[in-house]
Amino acid sequence: MALVAKIAGVSSDEDKQLAREAQIAKYIMLLYEDVFEEWSRRNDDRLLEIARHACALAELKRKRPGASTLDVFVDFRDRQRLDADSANESRAKVTDEEALRFLKEPNTRREVRNLALAYFTPEEYPTHRMLQELLQLDALDASAGDLATRLLPWCADGNYGCLLDGASNISLTGKIAHFELGYIPEAAKLLRSVAGFLITNYTRQHIITMPRRLRKRNVYEEVARLLDIPGGEQIVKESYAQMRKFNCWNISIVQQYGRFKESRIRSAVFGNSRQFFLMRQNDRADLDDMARDIGLTELTKHAILSYPLPDQQSGEKFAAFTYLHSDAQNPICGTAHNVTSPEMLYVSGSSGAQFDERAARLRGTDDVISAIETATSEPSKD
Repeated sequence: MALVAKIAGVSSDEDKQLAREAQIAKYIMLLYEDVFEEWSRRNDDRLLEIARHACALAELKRKRPGASTLDVFVDFRDRQRLDADSANESRAKVTDEEALRFLKEPNTRREVRNLALAYFTPEEYPTHRMLQELLQLDALDASAGDLATRLLPWCADGNYGCLLDGASNISLTGKIAHFELGYIPEAAKLLRSVAGFLITNYTRQHIITMPRRLRKRNVYEEVARLLDIPGGEQIVKESYAQMRKFNCWNISIVQQYGRFKESRIRSAVFGNSRQFFLMRQNDRADLDDMARDIGLTELTKHAILSYPLPDQQSGEKFAAFTYLHSDAQNPICGTAHNVTSPEMLYVSGSSGAQFDERAARLRGTDDVISAIETATSEPSKD
């Protein structure tokens, strides 16, 4: 609902905005209910088993006060992966009569419907076009027609349809998921806003449904630029305030400290961080400002200001930085040297000639790592 409301535009009239959000929520619920009913008719043989699953989750939720349905669903799924016999046994305890009652009762049928969505294939989920058409069909409601018009450019054949409409073709199940917002033009402010909102919610949902025992890492490259995205401040604050309990490590990279210093996310980032990697700083005022928050000594500040740059060195070059771990029991603060590999220098080169040559070499290759190793092992043409 929040995503569709963002696409439709935010009204300066608070009452009008609340009414629009309520209307969007109503049509989304209608759409999901219609899709579920149609899916049920095609998968009638699976409904009882899904109801048995939902009934088992409800029983587990009653035994864990304060747990949400999502919490017990994730725990049950993880237990099934580790010990399928135990999980299947708890489902088998639910009789056909109990499962059928759970499916038919109005108070619990919605839980079966919601759980059934987890059994959908990507192609079976409702799409943005289906919502837009549902709004368009309600000719008696002028506001619904206005919403349908606002959502039309975001359908598959519209300006931004490839981002929102149709079955999802993005998977976060690999080791690394990278989203680059830098290619979105500055003029496309609404697209930047929607993309940031969509990515954040998509990744957050993925993180909180992963097993908590797994270590996750969430990296914000140039976190100050998130402030360009409406709602970016809330995105970062929530990540630092809540993602830790899901065993997620947040990392924020700040290159333009002057902009970050005046932002409202500064206190959230500094207050919830225990490790800092400080490169050479040229502005003494910025360094003094950081020192007050994270407790740098005068000796450390002097070292940071005097670190040599790689282009000022001869022989094997390095980049110096200060590592600070603000632990109450065993704090660590010292200088480290990063000696970069040829492969890293190759992929991080930013000159025009380097970029074009690298893009041409790596384009279409099936094994990027091998291509990089081959490129760096070849003798230089200079």
